[in-house]
Amino acid sequence: MSEYQMREVHLPPGQGGMSAEQKMKMVQSKVTQQMMKAVMDTEKSIDNEINMIDNLNKDDLENIRRKRLTELKKKAEKMSEWRAKGHGTYTELGDEKQWFSDVKSSERTICLFYRNTNHSADKYTQIMDKHLQQLAAKHMETRFLKINAEKCHFLAVKLNIVLLPTILCTKDNFTHDRIEGFDPLGGTENFTLETLRARLGKKGNISYDPLIDGPLNKGRKQLYNTAKSNKTGKAIYQSKLAQLGDDDDWDDISD
Repeated sequence: MSEYQMREVHLPPGQGGMSAEQKMKMVQSKVTQQMMKAVMDTEKSIDNEINMIDNLNKDDLENIRRKRLTELKKKAEKMSEWRAKGHGTYTELGDEKQWFSDVKSSERTICLFYRNTNHSADKYTQIMDKHLQQLAAKHMETRFLKINAEKCHFLAVKLNIVLLPTILCTKDNFTHDRIEGFDPLGGTENFTLETLRARLGKKGNISYDPLIDGPLNKGRKQLYNTAKSNKTGKAIYQSKLAQLGDDDDWDDISD
């Protein structure tokens, strides 16, 4: 029968009985070494790029210039195409046919479904209107629309538009995303333009990177105003992925 053997734990030389201060200094030393290595690697990468630029010949520079000019030309053509389709404006639609037409002609659309009433709920539409108007002028890549849900009953039913106001987003002729009420924007009517912009950008409804694109309103970096909170109701339906067609035979698939 083998005897049970105990083994001692052996610490590396110099680490036994280290004080908390000594351990902290050792950690700081390792962090400093890693940071210096990262800095040196970055400097080496920059030096390599500078060296490559210094060694560019006339043909290389000409190729870069041509490539840049081609990119600028394509961008200008795209901007012209978007303007011709109404991009850059926030457009009120009169009926469902207009909605189908705009959705089919634009790669991305953002449409506010609302209802005119005589009570305080009107202000919620006005809040959305104000922000979407500003975003439409900034984000030419997306078509911004609005439509009275009472004038498009068939469309509202097919798209499960229940809570108003609702923002419905489409991409490549499919419903892509929706924002029902104000809960997705912080549950307050005092959400900022940047809150809505970030939410739309997160799902790819507009081209927006918060790390690159600065705020539209300079000096206002916060995403939420917290002076007053007023929940307008929880979203009732999850987003649907629905192929958009002119007839009733739509292929509705849950997210």
